[in-house]
Amino acid sequence: MQPRLIVVAGLVWLGPRRLVVQRRPHHAPHGAGRLELPGGKVEPGEAPRAALGRELVEEWGPAAADLKIGPVAEILHHIYPPPGPEVLLLIYHVDAAAWADAPAWQDALRLEDGAAVLAFDLPDLPLDEFLAADREFLADICAGRVRPPT
Repeated sequence: MQPRLIVVAGLVWLGPRRLVVQRRPHHAPHGAGRLELPGGKVEPGEAPRAALGRELVEEWGPAAADLKIGPVAEILHHIYPPPGPEVLLLIYHVDAAAWADAPAWQDALRLEDGAAVLAFDLPDLPLDEFLAADREFLADICAGRVRPPT
């Protein structure tokens, strides 16, 4: 049996009804070409909030260090089909409102080759393009059951 992985992700709010998400590269070993919330694994001895800050900078470059990581939005549990792991996913609200005033904010990002960062208004969020573990939670967001902190 594999150990349970602790993973963090950011619910990156560009505005009260607009989210920033990322598309995995088409050559990614898992979820190639799928949309996802940015984040990754918590390293041994690392605090989850610090792990999310590190992951955002690793995935998006130094400009992501300016994002404000807020409170936990949700904790999800997902078991991937064998041989996949069991995952505990801590999702934090992330305030990216400062980027909303910078029309070229995407130009400041440094992404992995083939990755993309996209912004969607909630009604336009393409739920079927997300990783399976994120879909139900994102549907709750679109339905207004999860909102950015005020």
